[in-house]
Amino acid sequence: MIRIANRDSAVRSSESEDEFVLSLVAANQRCRSWREKLDWVLGLLAAEHDPLTTEQLVDIAIYLRFLGTGAIQCVEDGRHFRPAHHARISLGIQEQLARLTAPDKACIARKIYPWLPSSAHTFRRAEPLTRIRDIAHRNDIPQDLKREIKHTLQNKLHRCAGTEDLATCSALLERITAPGANYSSAFVDQFRIFHEELKEFFNARSLDERLKALLPVIGVSEASLIESFLSEKAGTSAPEQLAAFRTLTKLRQSFLGTAERNPSLEPQDVLLADIALEDFAFVLLSEIINSFEMEGAGSSWECSLDTLRLATDNLELSSVDPDECRALGAELRRWRENFDPSDREQLLRLKATSDRARRLAEDYTDLILALFPRRVEKLGRALGVANHTIQVFCEADIRGHLIFQLSKLVAFMSRRLREQLALPSWDVVVPGLAVGRVQAAGWLGELGTDLPEPVVALLNRAEGDEEIPSGVAGIVLAHEIPHLSHLAVRARQAGVVLVTCEGVAILDELKSRQEQMISLRATPEKVEWENSSGPSQNVERGKPVRVPHVRLVSDRLWMSLEQIAPDTGGGKAAATRRLSELAGQCGFKTPPAVVIPLGVMEAALGETPGLLAEYRRVLEQINAMPPAEFTAATERLRDLIRQLTVPDALASEVCEEFGANTRLIVRSSANCEDVEEMAGAGLYKSVANVAPMNVAAAIRDVWSSLWTLRAALSRKQAGIPHDQAHMAVLIQELLTPDLSFVLHTVNPINHNPREVYAEIAVGLGETLVSAMTRGNPYRIICDRHTGAVSTLAFANFSRALWPDPAGGIVPGIVDYTTIALSCDEDARKQLGRRLTSIAQAVENAFQKPQDIEGVVVGEEIYLVQARPQQGLQASNTPRPLPGPEA
Repeated sequence: MIRIANRDSAVRSSESEDEFVLSLVAANQRCRSWREKLDWVLGLLAAEHDPLTTEQLVDIAIYLRFLGTGAIQCVEDGRHFRPAHHARISLGIQEQLARLTAPDKACIARKIYPWLPSSAHTFRRAEPLTRIRDIAHRNDIPQDLKREIKHTLQNKLHRCAGTEDLATCSALLERITAPGANYSSAFVDQFRIFHEELKEFFNARSLDERLKALLPVIGVSEASLIESFLSEKAGTSAPEQLAAFRTLTKLRQSFLGTAERNPSLEPQDVLLADIALEDFAFVLLSEIINSFEMEGAGSSWECSLDTLRLATDNLELSSVDPDECRALGAELRRWRENFDPSDREQLLRLKATSDRARRLAEDYTDLILALFPRRVEKLGRALGVANHTIQVFCEADIRGHLIFQLSKLVAFMSRRLREQLALPSWDVVVPGLAVGRVQAAGWLGELGTDLPEPVVALLNRAEGDEEIPSGVAGIVLAHEIPHLSHLAVRARQAGVVLVTCEGVAILDELKSRQEQMISLRATPEKVEWENSSGPSQNVERGKPVRVPHVRLVSDRLWMSLEQIAPDTGGGKAAATRRLSELAGQCGFKTPPAVVIPLGVMEAALGETPGLLAEYRRVLEQINAMPPAEFTAATERLRDLIRQLTVPDALASEVCEEFGANTRLIVRSSANCEDVEEMAGAGLYKSVANVAPMNVAAAIRDVWSSLWTLRAALSRKQAGIPHDQAHMAVLIQELLTPDLSFVLHTVNPINHNPREVYAEIAVGLGETLVSAMTRGNPYRIICDRHTGAVSTLAFANFSRALWPDPAGGIVPGIVDYTTIALSCDEDARKQLGRRLTSIAQAVENAFQKPQDIEGVVVGEEIYLVQARPQQGLQASNTPRPLPGPEA
């Protein structure tokens, strides 16, 4: 996915942004000529002590485009500088841009190169473009034309060149070649040659002209590709256009490193030819897509796959999230081999890659919209640019970019895949009936916590660990999420209907009902809605949450897993103990673990009487606090816990128990999570990849997560008194998994007890349980009785999470051609049967349906957590009006 690099340092305050724009406007007024303005830009790029942020680079790209299109006027500065100065400045700017290797900045830099003058050696000579001097002194043209050429073009160009000079030259050429002009052919020929030289200087040549200019100086193989492309580009049939697209892509790929292989080449000439090829790829792809749409279902799958791969190859060459494009290209090449459109699993696998390509298009569009429109308007208005120019700037940049055609191609393929697979545009995560007023929002947090009536929320995104407000009856989400993510588990627990939607038009139709009361019914087969008069008032509320009894242990810093009971270590630690007892006899293992029991946090508070007194004071008052004070109180309680001293002996004993070089995951085990009525999924913190010597800080983080706002609101909504909430800490050895999985021992979509439902992702499980990461996991259903394994979806998360040897978690691009579950049907079936056997054993041991988390490391399966599965008794009746604050 495309990201803004170094976001924390790059995103400046509004004041800093305004300051940069004001400095740019002041420099534009101070620097009157094109040369002066370019020189000022070079100074900005070369300032190593204060490198430009991504946003400031965007401002420069906008500014130079305004200059190049004449939206900002240049005037003479009263001094004489031949065009050689412009060429040398351009070379300096290019050298600075070449240092911008981060994909987002390299992508923006490509928008700058076309608006620079040529830096070719011929223009860096002391006296470039001298042909115009000879033309102005010819004896075969009238004196008045001589004077005009000398004063409006020759002297102006050699004194203070600007983009307006090309317009002057073009107008003169049109005049002297008009019918009946009767100028000598020798003069006209020389003027034509000069006009081409001037176009070259201003980088205004056509694609054909650029490519033909390279023929004398490039290698034989590249020259052959150019000749082939120039011949093929005129083709009008779909096969001819696809052939031209292939050759264009090979040509662009060959241009990489061309300048290094041939030092006599001008790098800018190759780069601008590449940018021009990228622009023409837009035209070719548009024509190919049009032919696909005309053919409809009869179009060739192989041609569609080839076209999509070529599109991603070209985007990689254009620095649009190159790692992601490379992975997409690898997948499309692999799936193209022996592709059989009658094989449902092959179609599902292609759908996963197609959806991944759609996200690439959406992410680039989001990047452009995040970076450009507001800055174009601000800078354009400050510079006095015409309103129309400002308005069309960003739309032209997006709709004229190859990414726009990619989005059209993916939309075509997605429609076709859904039709052939008989898939709806909806994905029902939690079925049921929701009655409420339609409210559109960016994410759940924008709705607030005090909803006066039931709401059906239309959300652009999920943040991952947000709490669902008590007044939300249904959620329609604009992107896919794992069905077993924390957000989905919470929705099931609360009886909240949750669906995601791929069809923009369908979502827009729902948005058109903003503020209307509707009834939304979601079943595994379909989603439908209609106007409603409102929810029934006679609705049963969910079961009250019973907080288990606890024993606060103050004389033990830690306990071994086998010593833990629910009342001393919380539900998560107790369930982990039970899993460790089953391990070895049920086809799985568990990682080594110890527990810091309930009561150790309170004992640490007692070591500092002042902290303890304030903690108790706030805790006594918080249950009755109004919302505004409640938020501040939770933050104060967290701050007090962050100040606690974790005994040194505890870190020492953890080091001794696990070994100093073992990496750990430090997890919450509160008494009010993982209980039968409330999973509390994701409410409390886990800290992964912790060195034993650093365990104290991680323990404080987990303790303090007892008072995150979302956790406190969740308890408040469930009616749990805050003074009854306590936190133990489960410390496990961190495994570096090949795969992570979540199992529900009863299918959560249709509640079929015969079916074990598994979701699987590459790398650490945070990708899977957090709804914040867009994409799908592998979805597998396993029949307990027959052993049949059905694949519902293939994984397409772009990135997996891995432990960093230096600490923390790092993302890495996933190429699914290297993952057995994507390539080998037998591997999916074998893993599915093993997971089914494990799920059945765990369910039997706990005597109720379970929500199980685990990992695959090599050939071994490890379970790390089990808790009661939520939502199996969820009612299909509307959720009630929210009651008074607890």
